Amino acid sequence: MLKSVGSGALERFQTEARKLLEKTHREKLGPENAEAKPGRSTDRVSLGNKAAEGVGYEPAVKEVDIGAAYRLLRDLVARNLQEQGIATRVATGGGEVDLESLSSEEAQSLIAEDGYFGVEQTSERIFQFAVGIAGNDPSRIDAIRKGIADGYRQAEEAWGGELPEISYRTRDAVEEKLDNWLAGFREAR
Repeated sequence: MLKSVGSGALERFQTEARKLLEKTHREKLGPENAEAKPGRSTDRVSLGNKAAEGVGYEPAVKEVDIGAAYRLLRDLVARNLQEQGIATRVATGGGEVDLESLSSEEAQSLIAEDGYFGVEQTSERIFQFAVGIAGNDPSRIDAIRKGIADGYRQAEEAWGGELPEISYRTRDAVEEKLDNWLAGFREAR
């Protein structure tokens, strides 16, 4: 199970993200304004009949390199997992994924609707596991639901309060599968 992501890891991530943002800002400004800080304007005013040069306001960073941001996040997550003694290779049914070299496109396909970590496949794995642990006994539905709720609560605590939206869609899909499972037992009576 994933151990609590400590505040040290979050602080390291924030520091690395800040460095990336400042580097991107310096590259956008060019060498003549390399000392400018993100969020501060570099106004210039001309007095007299000369045209004002450089007057105006723009966002400090117009665009963020999503690829660089993704790689930074991926590397920080992989490093955090390694520091906790957790493998960065994840089994995906018919193969495995190495989180250290996972591309943005591969990550998107894994969490797509039909992807291995998408809502449908993940909710089916959770459903099968929960029902299997309960011995396929519908009288244990309350314990099954409580176990799933407890698991989500623990995950929320580890993530600092709120999970990604896909996690809640997965939970809803698990609940629907449980409802259908119970309905099948009731119809069989």
